Amino acid sequence: MAHIILAMAMFIMFVGDAQRCTAQSCNFRISGVVTDDQRHPLIGAIIRLETDSAKGDVTDTGGRFSIHRVCPGHTLLTCRADGFSTGVAHMHITGNSTIRFSLNADKNQLAEVVVNGVRLQDIHSLSQVELRGLERFQASGKTLGDAIKALPGLNAIQTGPTISKPMIHGLHSSRVLILNNGIRQEGQQWGSEHAPEIDPFVANRISVVKGAASVRYGADAIGGVVLLEPDPLPVAKGMSGNVYLIGQSNGRMGTASATVQGRTGEHGIAWRVQGTAKQGGNFSTPHYYLKNTAMREQNFSAQAGYKYKGLDVAAYYSMYHTRNGIFEGSHAGNITDLYAAIARERPVTASVFSYDIARSYQDIRHELAKVGATYHFANEGKLEMNAARQDDIRQEYDVSLPYTKDPTLLSKPQVSFQLMTHSAELVYTTPSRNGLSGNMGMAGNTQGNVFKGIRYLVPNFRTYSGGVFAIERYNTGKLTFEAGARYDHRWQRVYQRNASTLQTYHTTLTFSNPTGTVGAIYRATDKLSFTANAGTAWRAPSVNELYIHGVHFSDASYQDGDSTLKAERSLNTGITVAYNSKKLRATADVYRNHIGNYIYETPQLQPVTLLSGTFPAFRFTQDNVTISGVDASLQYDFARHFTLQSRATIVRGYNNTADAWLIYMPADRYENGIVFNLHELRFMEEPYISVENVSTLRQTRVPQGLDYAAPPAGYSIFNASAGFTTHIRKKKMMVDVTVANMTNTRYRDYLDKFRYYADNIGINFIVKTRFSF
Repeated sequence: MAHIILAMAMFIMFVGDAQRCTAQSCNFRISGVVTDDQRHPLIGAIIRLETDSAKGDVTDTGGRFSIHRVCPGHTLLTCRADGFSTGVAHMHITGNSTIRFSLNADKNQLAEVVVNGVRLQDIHSLSQVELRGLERFQASGKTLGDAIKALPGLNAIQTGPTISKPMIHGLHSSRVLILNNGIRQEGQQWGSEHAPEIDPFVANRISVVKGAASVRYGADAIGGVVLLEPDPLPVAKGMSGNVYLIGQSNGRMGTASATVQGRTGEHGIAWRVQGTAKQGGNFSTPHYYLKNTAMREQNFSAQAGYKYKGLDVAAYYSMYHTRNGIFEGSHAGNITDLYAAIARERPVTASVFSYDIARSYQDIRHELAKVGATYHFANEGKLEMNAARQDDIRQEYDVSLPYTKDPTLLSKPQVSFQLMTHSAELVYTTPSRNGLSGNMGMAGNTQGNVFKGIRYLVPNFRTYSGGVFAIERYNTGKLTFEAGARYDHRWQRVYQRNASTLQTYHTTLTFSNPTGTVGAIYRATDKLSFTANAGTAWRAPSVNELYIHGVHFSDASYQDGDSTLKAERSLNTGITVAYNSKKLRATADVYRNHIGNYIYETPQLQPVTLLSGTFPAFRFTQDNVTISGVDASLQYDFARHFTLQSRATIVRGYNNTADAWLIYMPADRYENGIVFNLHELRFMEEPYISVENVSTLRQTRVPQGLDYAAPPAGYSIFNASAGFTTHIRKKKMMVDVTVANMTNTRYRDYLDKFRYYADNIGINFIVKTRFSF
């Protein structure tokens, strides 16, 4: 209980010193709206307190912003948006204040825009949430799935402690697109055991678009889109950067990430380089270590931009490499051992700590190279072009070695894939006239997969895809209407070998479908807004769903595809209500998604025994389903220095074809916490301490008797954090200390595939620092 006593002592210290800080109460708020000269809300405008550059905000889909913990007295507020003149306001703060910026289009400013790859949400009536500011800092060092899990409507589906991927409204994998610096991430995201090949440190802002976003981002975006957006490249001559150092007790993991950026001159080349290194050993549950769960990761990215009059050009490159051990307790030699492993409370594998990674493990490399250009026309329209190449290599090494003494064969992976993707996009954004604005474009890609390995799993294939789209928006002041349409075509040829004759043959598949969206935003007051959207999307079956056949080592299962699967078709409707006042900030999303021909894995309940062991068997099938739910979040300043934070994520999945609950839907999750913060305490600026409870209920809405093990019990864990900002020789440093699962609660999560064999990880002490220079 030492960690609890430490947290209480820190809390007492903060409260005890609070009286010395009341002479200058810095708990005021500046909020407002940013519009253009035709009163259309400007999205993505940057508002800064120049007298305290650490404070600021970015406008949302309604052009709204809110800056908290503002000190009394004179302050200078600036508002900047690409293509518009800068707004400046001198304010004397004596309490909570509101302001409206109306920015005029600046043609000279248009010529100074720097391309940075940031892509804003183009369907404004879709719900969007994001990590930014302190939340983004506290999420640093986590996987992408874990980083955004705390956002309302988001979950993570896992395969052990190191493999996690985002789940939006009960949907994951290829139904959730990930955009890295404006480019659709193309990896082998065929199942829950393939985590996104991306380093979250490449982005300063991580946002999530919830709902059918296929009109703008293409087929497959049935669940939504995760956007990773870097900061704009610097516009002033000089160098700057930051360094992250993170350590955590569970897994004895260390993470270091650094970014350096600069500009060669006022009209020179702007550049940025970034790198991350991470290493961890075997993770531990409250009572034992998880053998062979160590991991190593090395990442690198670089980008550069140059502008000349109305033309901006940019280039970007990123490399991701990770090696993840697969928990040894997930491997069984026979059926008896498999059922015994599922039934026992504790695995029989050795409970030891080690940084070694033995078979089975994954080794993944992903490279992305992108070039882009934007031309700004005199009529305020712009034309954007992006082209990218991605190379994704995934190798899986099984614990069962081939029967040979040849060292060359023994060192090879049992399964190896190389997925090569080339893509291009051309988008024209129309100038805003009489309340009308929008964009149109076309996109295409070609993709080839090459399988190499000792054991067959997924065949080689070649895919060509293309699409055209148009989005139009009409703004009348308080009310905004928008509509969009898209048409996509996909051609795919799959190359296979006849098991009897060993002759090669191929199968050609084609898919063509339209998509559409309509929506509206009603801003009833400066505090209250309503958003509604209805959209349709589709997704072609992926190659693993069609043709996979064999043991998938990374999640220790035997999988069978179905070559007769049809394309999915989704009809998604959603309503969002947002309220933002002096003390209360709240949002609620209600949605309903009907998906025809929904494809999912179903347990076969007859394990498959091979020479390499016995594995749970799963087969892909499809049914008509309905997924609905509610996301809600609330922040309430109920007392001086204290804020209550609450979030709820509720999902209901129903299989209409089988007239039963849908398998693998997330259980209800509720998060409640209190944050205590001040403006200054001794050498610390913006100190805070928070305590939260995360309660996940047992998932009782499952098809009966169709899984290898019943859903685990619900669980409730507590997390605590404390942190501050300080300056060392005028350089900014942020510090955060977190205790996750502080009561060391033992639990298993329904969305973790390895819940069959082991508990989730226990208590974890995490120290994060960020030094900016």
